[in-house]
Amino acid sequence: MKTSPEPMNPSREPSPHPDSGAADLQLALDEMRDGVILWSADGRVLASNAAVIGALMGLPPASFAVGARRLDVMTDLARRGDYGASDDPEGLARRLSDGFAAGEVTSLTRRLPDGRGLLALSRPLADGRLLVTYREAPAPDGAQGPTRA
Repeated sequence: MKTSPEPMNPSREPSPHPDSGAADLQLALDEMRDGVILWSADGRVLASNAAVIGALMGLPPASFAVGARRLDVMTDLARRGDYGASDDPEGLARRLSDGFAAGEVTSLTRRLPDGRGLLALSRPLADGRLLVTYREAPAPDGAQGPTRA
């Protein structure tokens, strides 16, 4: 007999109010096992399930709060070595952030400091925003750069 998984956050209930679409959508995002970020065209978080992404990446959820800058997050990750060794982590983060903003669907699998693999799939939207999803994946043997999906 197959049982359904336990809710990740059983204390939150959907709102009975018809105008609560944004709150209900946030509830759904927070219950996902995959991380989701919607970036603005200028590289700021518009929406995310920050706690899930923080747990996946090993960073504080505040790193992915609404208004956080993509370049700041990517700089923190580059300094930590998530994108491989670099003599210029700030420059590396800037190039990667600019690449995300270039408007192509990309896929990147990388090894996190704890040895887990993380797959990031970015999808540009017609209005210039960028949707990125994250999930655990087999860790790559070596560094893998972005590829078109």
